[in-house]
Amino acid sequence: MLIIATYARTLRPGVSIEQFIAAWMPEGDDPYPARWEVAVDPADDRRVLTVVHFDGTLQELESAMPRLVHPESPARLDGVVESTELQSIYSAVAGN
Repeated sequence: MLIIATYARTLRPGVSIEQFIAAWMPEGDDPYPARWEVAVDPADDRRVLTVVHFDGTLQELESAMPRLVHPESPARLDGVVESTELQSIYSAVAGN
């Protein structure tokens, strides 16, 4: 099963993409257990879309959370994110 987590956010003024990624990504040298993308709105570089593709069940996703998200992510993101417009988890049913 492929699980897709999607987040649309607006960064605080002056926050870089690197600062944003550092706020949610766990530290360490372990390989990240999912494929991820961060996209920027070409008309407004403060608006970012994060998409995480996790190959596994919802139970496996829960078990992998410490390797997917920094343990202090909510507090860290609060410092760099002004707002979150979309926060959803989907189970893929079709695609190529």
